[in-house]
Amino acid sequence: MAAARRALLGAATLLALPAITHAQDAMRIVATFPPGAALDGIARLLAEAAPRHGLGACIVENRPGANGNIAAATVARAQPDGRTLLLAIDSSFTVNPHIYRNLGYDPSALEGVALAGTYPVVLLVHPSTGIASLPEFLAAARRRPLLYASAGNGSPGHLAMAHLGHATGLPAGALEHVPFRGNAEALTELLAGRVRAGFIAISGGAGFVTDGQLRALAVSGPAAIPALPQVPPVAAQGQPGFDVRFAYLLMGPRGVPEATKRGWSALVRAVFADPTAQQRLAGWAVTPETGDSAAVAAWIARNSPRWREVVQASGMRVE
Repeated sequence: MAAARRALLGAATLLALPAITHAQDAMRIVATFPPGAALDGIARLLAEAAPRHGLGACIVENRPGANGNIAAATVARAQPDGRTLLLAIDSSFTVNPHIYRNLGYDPSALEGVALAGTYPVVLLVHPSTGIASLPEFLAAARRRPLLYASAGNGSPGHLAMAHLGHATGLPAGALEHVPFRGNAEALTELLAGRVRAGFIAISGGAGFVTDGQLRALAVSGPAAIPALPQVPPVAAQGQPGFDVRFAYLLMGPRGVPEATKRGWSALVRAVFADPTAQQRLAGWAVTPETGDSAAVAAWIARNSPRWREVVQASGMRVE
């Protein structure tokens, strides 16, 4: 009964919002990743559901680049009428302010609307390394520097590996970062064996593990994931407390009407509760964790100091 009541309240919140009927007035979600990425998939799930839940027409506009700064700047300059929102990885707000001298926008010009899922990254190695576990990986890095791939400077894979090196006391240079232009390119180079390892977002890549092209050593979050249930977390392999997860955040220009924020938060909850959507999220290794604008602010406040410490310790910087 309680769940049904919450659902009815959420629906009432959505229906209380004015429907948008003109195409020129359609809401838009500006996505920080290109089509095909999990973030883009989530944006499209939300945009497709918006008309059914009383929010009116909604389109997705992909503006990748600069670790989300390009898309964030676009939304920061938009009118705070609730018609232009941003879907980004939390690192745009917990990491980028620490690694960019100039973000291209004022972060205070944006505010949280809803938490729209969380995900870990998975430590992968090429089978030619002969490495079969996290302790073996760390031992190999101490003997000889290991090249590792990521989706770019300041990307989740870069951050997770830098944090692992910092947490385990690996010497400087034990893990040599090779940034690529996105997750797909990093995965391609790892499959070819031109780099030895990488903390990779596993969406779409679990098949490479199950067919033996890559070996998965550890999950960065606190528990195994459905896509690779046999792969243990870092925390269970001698690193208790290690927990690196990233969140998808729905943001808007500061001053978005509270009713609009409540409506989008209710929409995210409704979409993520749908069994069909949950199957798609599981395929992307996304946990359907949701929250309102206060949850977004809390996530940023909790993770920003941790990443500032990692950035300072690793010397990470993007000009």
